[in-house]
Amino acid sequence: MNPAVKERVDAFIVDLYRAPVARHVLGVVVSGSAARGEEIWNGDRLVSDIDLMVLTRRTDPRLIAAVGAVVDRHRHTGVDGGAVPVGPLRRHLTFSFYEARATGVVMAGSVDLDRLVPPIAAADLPPWEGVRVLGNRLLEHVKHSVGAITAERVVAKSYEALAEAHLAVEKRYRPSYSERLAEIERDPPAAAGPEVTEAMCAVLRQRLGHAGPPPVDVAVARGHLVDGLGQLIAHCTGVRDGPAAGLARLARRETHWKHRLYWAARLATQRRFREIDLRVDPVLRVWRLALDGPASTVDADRLLRDWRACPQILVSRKV
Repeated sequence: MNPAVKERVDAFIVDLYRAPVARHVLGVVVSGSAARGEEIWNGDRLVSDIDLMVLTRRTDPRLIAAVGAVVDRHRHTGVDGGAVPVGPLRRHLTFSFYEARATGVVMAGSVDLDRLVPPIAAADLPPWEGVRVLGNRLLEHVKHSVGAITAERVVAKSYEALAEAHLAVEKRYRPSYSERLAEIERDPPAAAGPEVTEAMCAVLRQRLGHAGPPPVDVAVARGHLVDGLGQLIAHCTGVRDGPAAGLARLARRETHWKHRLYWAARLATQRRFREIDLRVDPVLRVWRLALDGPASTVDADRLLRDWRACPQILVSRKV
């Protein structure tokens, strides 16, 4: 791990363990690119994120919010992530849990990732994870619309996500950028198309320090991202009717009532009564609003706050 990354994580950990939430924390794990030494620097400036998993004993909205408040204080240093209860670690199949087991680094606490995260094979990862990564990447374009992320970064994140999604559908997901690039170069994903495949390879090569300029057209990247989201939703639902109609179809199919009740209560405490809709899972609502595009900077900022707070739909392991 890069010493500069470790320094920033250590500062976060000191702050975390000084907070009242510390008594609920089992450990802190660096996952994602920073754990693998694949993060991006521009001189002394960290361009990519340091993904942190703050392991907690239980699921509690107040606990999640308290950890999130500490993360927010360090977001300017590149720190991202939040609370991860150990129960979901054992029960669900996600890209992040797969990567954490394969390449995660424990920075605080006496936790054993091999024990907390049961073995996951690439073939076990559900196509739904591809939908989820693409839906969440729509919010990166919302960030770009308010100047919180550069054109280069939002384009790179779009094609990185498309690479992950297409490999997941073909049961070839890999836990590092270098391995994903090798897979795509060896056998381009069938559904991606030449233009998208070329862009995916270009951003992955650039990330890994290889020569060659990556694409920087935000509108084209967003179009490819939206098209990919429609393809992945169709793969999951069996119906090809575009991303907007696909999200509506998912809203009718995904009935996670705890998510909806929690979100209704959260909106009520903010006196946003007109936005309460128990018919739609909160993350699907967020993705749809991001797909349409927020009408103003105020709407974009609120949408980003909602995105960070809303629960994600995860696929459970088969038992």
